[in-house]
Amino acid sequence: MSKKNIIIFSIILAVVLICTGVIFKYVKKLNTINEDNAYLVVKSESSLKDLSQQLKDKSIIKFKNVFFIYAKVNGLSEKMNGGNFVIRPNTSYKDLILKLQSEESDFSVVTIPEGFTFYQIAERLEKNTGIKKQDFLRLGIGDLVSNNIVSKKNNTYYELEGFLYPDTYYIPNGSNDKDVANLMFNRFRDVFSQKYVNRSKELGLNTNDIITIASLIEKEAANDSERKKIAGVIYNRIKKDMLLQIDASVIYAITKGESIIDKVSYNDLKVKNLYNTYINKGLPPGPIGATGKPSIEAALYPEEHDYLYYVANGEGHVFSKTYEEHLSNVKKYIK
Repeated sequence: MSKKNIIIFSIILAVVLICTGVIFKYVKKLNTINEDNAYLVVKSESSLKDLSQQLKDKSIIKFKNVFFIYAKVNGLSEKMNGGNFVIRPNTSYKDLILKLQSEESDFSVVTIPEGFTFYQIAERLEKNTGIKKQDFLRLGIGDLVSNNIVSKKNNTYYELEGFLYPDTYYIPNGSNDKDVANLMFNRFRDVFSQKYVNRSKELGLNTNDIITIASLIEKEAANDSERKKIAGVIYNRIKKDMLLQIDASVIYAITKGESIIDKVSYNDLKVKNLYNTYINKGLPPGPIGATGKPSIEAALYPEEHDYLYYVANGEGHVFSKTYEEHLSNVKKYIK
């Protein structure tokens, strides 16, 4: 080999070694970019391409193509097993791939819809997590770690009814009943801000009262547009010392939130129970279900009007100011 060729070869070899070193150093520094724990739900049979996009969309990685190539070179399957994973900040791509290859999920995904009763929440938790329904149902106000806005009331079926916010929760494996109750209550506290507490006081009410009214609205309203109008009816009837006569309270009185009654009978309206607003004036002892923010705001900022009655018309409710007008609407819409 000539001296010239040796020089050329040496230069090429040096360039290759430098590039290899740079690439090796870069690859070693490939870590996730999330600053807090990221919760990743990977669907079964998701492709590696889809996963790379999902990681990018959740701001876990910076460049999806870099991860895709790295994962492919390091043997991550083209089809995912699926699972729920907690990705900690600054996780190396190597450890990330090992986690994604694992068949063990880190958490359960549980969605609590608006209107769900405490009993229904307990049922759903038992179905989707390791929490026992009966253990959860025994929890009360005293089990809340951080509470300065809700007080214990007598004659309620469940002390925590209405104070566990309806939302989608990522529940870590190993969580117990108190952990989950506090997770949901803390979400409620986030929503029920100091502004809401102050507004409750302006109305001469406390948090329990507002959430009780909100829970009635949640059960009665057919859509968001009529929530504040229904709230106005509730306040108007209370001011006039009228019975609220809300069917949802009767259903809760009878079922304790454990089941649904499609149609309330005349005999149901006469059941002797403090939750029955057909025979007891004022609010029931406590909330009758979980309430979303729109219903809470309706309870805090009711529409001002003179309506005292409403009846379902198939799409929502028709409101009336007099009993005679109400009876006319009942004949028209109730078959």
